[in-house]
Amino acid sequence: MFDKLLGKKELEKHIIDLESQITELKVQNDSFLARQASKEETARKAISQKQIVEQELNTSKKKIETLEHEISTFKKITKDEMFFRNISYISKQSINKYLSRINSFTSGDHSLITISLKNQELLSGQKNSDELLEYLDKDIVSLIDKIDSPTGLIIFYDTDRMVREVLAPYLPVDSSGWQINTGFNVELLQSLIERKVNLCIVLAHAGESFIGITEDQNTFFSRSIIRSSVKGKHTKGGWSQRRFERLRTEDIQHHVEKVRSALKLMIADADVKIDYIITGGDFKLASMILKDFEHSLVRRSFDTSVDKKNIDRILQEVWSCRRYEI
Repeated sequence: MFDKLLGKKELEKHIIDLESQITELKVQNDSFLARQASKEETARKAISQKQIVEQELNTSKKKIETLEHEISTFKKITKDEMFFRNISYISKQSINKYLSRINSFTSGDHSLITISLKNQELLSGQKNSDELLEYLDKDIVSLIDKIDSPTGLIIFYDTDRMVREVLAPYLPVDSSGWQINTGFNVELLQSLIERKVNLCIVLAHAGESFIGITEDQNTFFSRSIIRSSVKGKHTKGGWSQRRFERLRTEDIQHHVEKVRSALKLMIADADVKIDYIITGGDFKLASMILKDFEHSLVRRSFDTSVDKKNIDRILQEVWSCRRYEI
């Protein structure tokens, strides 16, 4: 009777409802707390990331300032400096056409200069060089003297600037001199191109070297790629590096002896007179390979790497003149 008067059942039901609401609110509260913690973590990471980005941005700005300074300095240095308009190769198959065109230039007055320079000789070192230099621009003289050609140079220069050509032939120039006339003198270059010679090629690289003998631009009548296992360079210091370098030196010496033996056998089997040994690649290594060979050596730079797929390109480069257009 009292329970009914006090509404006990209603109170119990109300208590259950309240407890249910409390439980639901706790779940919502936990969810809010988790979301808040996630937002705070995101904010913390964002602040940290912002600091990293700002550091990287400052570093990039400093690099940009440094590069801009270097570019500005380079522009000042090169402001009045001349460059070659083009550097290319003229193959032996094309050289006659080239010489025909050079030979076709004529002038009503003496304005066409032909110059030949042996290896390591400069324009300023020629006979009557004061007279020669009067015809040439100073910047052009400086540009030509920068060319490193172990075979020397042949220069065709028109004082009216219609023709300004420099050729580094594939065979050494054997005399120096110059002349000015109504036409260019192509005889020296023509005689070099027409010479019948047997060339032995040694492209030396640690672990992979090319050797071959050729008498014309069509083929190597004997060739070989010599490979050996040579360790790469070591970047760490200490005893480990010293031991590694010693083992690498031993590998290189083994490769040198392997190439030397193969080259001696190749030359003996060819049974021809070798007029020149043309060396390329690592010149220090090539010198080690050829230290006992009594042949005329010519050092040349090759753009072609040692690879069986590049044999034709090596051959073409052997028999090509390098052309510099001013």
